[in-house]
Amino acid sequence: MSVKFDIIIDSKGHLRKRESFDLEFKQNFHLGDNLIKYIKSLVGMANNKGGQIIFGIKDKPRLPLGMTNNRFREVDTATIDRLIREYFSHELIWGIETIDYDNKEFGQIWVEESEYKPIICKKNKDDIIREGAIYYRYRGEVKEIEFAELNDMLQRERDKEKNMWMQHIQKISMIGPQFVHLLDTVKGEISVGAGKILVDKNVLEKIKFVKEGQFVEKDGAPTLKLVGEITGVVDTDIALPTDSIYPLFTKDLQEKLGLNSYEIQAVLKKLNVKGNSKFHTEIKSDKKSAKLNKYSESLVPVIKRMLNRADFLTICLKEYKTSNNNRKTKKKKK
Repeated sequence: MSVKFDIIIDSKGHLRKRESFDLEFKQNFHLGDNLIKYIKSLVGMANNKGGQIIFGIKDKPRLPLGMTNNRFREVDTATIDRLIREYFSHELIWGIETIDYDNKEFGQIWVEESEYKPIICKKNKDDIIREGAIYYRYRGEVKEIEFAELNDMLQRERDKEKNMWMQHIQKISMIGPQFVHLLDTVKGEISVGAGKILVDKNVLEKIKFVKEGQFVEKDGAPTLKLVGEITGVVDTDIALPTDSIYPLFTKDLQEKLGLNSYEIQAVLKKLNVKGNSKFHTEIKSDKKSAKLNKYSESLVPVIKRMLNRADFLTICLKEYKTSNNNRKTKKKKK
């Protein structure tokens, strides 16, 4: 969802709009540590109501001069995503656009208000950001959040969660707990008593979710209606998550990451991937067959990011070898 920005000037050629809690101006776009500064501003806006940074605006007076370098076009959005994940607790919903006005080029980076607050800084970066800090966009500046705003933010999050629980409980009481079944939208499973029913991936993708406690009828969004008979309940032990969630086998990971079988096992163990339902699941076609490991597509960029770190793979291989040797030693003692 892009954010519209109109360049409106007065009789002197000055931009009418001023910086505010959701708007920040920059003369030019720069790389290096400046990316962290831009991300800090975006996080501050996401912790408030969202907003945008506009590049190409000269300060004092505010003149729409346009950008005078090509850095904005050269920046890799994957780099910005990587830095957000590296330094902050939550990902952002953001976008980047170019704006043409009066034969000049302007840059825009916008960010939506975060659904989950607060977004917290995970580690230091020089004197730009601080581990544990919560950044918040005030009128005309981004700084660490003050007590009043933090208290208000946390109270709203508590109220939101409480309202969601209340609505769930009200619906359960109306339907009757014995008639309520839970849908796991990650694995595509409906819990029914001691067993599970698998939801077809095509159906799962069409399900529209009710956000922030609103009824779907309010916005006219289509609802899902299950019609027909359930001919059997899948045994819990052999429930298969949909391939749309975990499409990759270990061999697929190897090919995507350019690793051999020993290296991928070392990396997976180091990152403790197995057992993390966001990235991994185990399947088997029947009770007698061996379990197969499957992985989500979202694991690939995570591992790529880690492999870019100096000596990461070497450390993984060393620890994996030590772990295997220790296991062999224990077996011999037995």
